[in-house]
Amino acid sequence: MTRGTRTPPRSNLRLTDLKQREPEGGCLINAKVPAHVADAITEIAAHVGTTKTDVVVALLNTGLDVMKRLRRGR
Repeated sequence: MTRGTRTPPRSNLRLTDLKQREPEGGCLINAKVPAHVADAITEIAAHVGTTKTDVVVALLNTGLDVMKRLRRGR
């Protein structure tokens, strides 16, 4: 990263990181989501000033963290 606040790579990205994050490249996949979910992702991205891709990755990473914690609690 050339300037700004250093933030985690996409694999570690969380919702709290989105405001200060600089974009990075990577391998992406297409996923189909309901229109209301896509609209919500667009709103979040506009609100925090980032890309829809970063919002989706942050949401997925957050969900994976929750699942890991739930598994450990069994």
